[in-house]
Amino acid sequence: MSRKVAIAITLVLLTLVGGYFFVKNARTRASVTTTLRITVTPSEQLDFVASQAKSAVFKYLLSKASGVPPALARNLEVKTVPNSSLLEAKVVVVTRDEGQRLAKAFVEALQGLCGKQVQLTLAEQSVK
Repeated sequence: MSRKVAIAITLVLLTLVGGYFFVKNARTRASVTTTLRITVTPSEQLDFVASQAKSAVFKYLLSKASGVPPALARNLEVKTVPNSSLLEAKVVVVTRDEGQRLAKAFVEALQGLCGKQVQLTLAEQSVK
């Protein structure tokens, strides 16, 4: 009976150690933060543009246009900057190249989704 208990404890410990390394490696893969600030004209459309940028459709289009995996594009955080016509977007990607591709495709994809009722301009870009 004690041999069965020892085998069971060993299996549980191996599973826990394997799970720890899996989770640790999964977290450290995404390490580059891409931050964008987009000017929205007219500023009255800021909430509309923010809602479009938060939508699943936009995240899908952004993933396709930039080549960034959909799982990373889903983690896109979008917020409006108080007392301005700026929209701020942040996403964590794996490589610097993915961050630059995402930044390049962001405004174009969002402009296509919002249509001609708004004009979007990239005000600031940071890939760190």
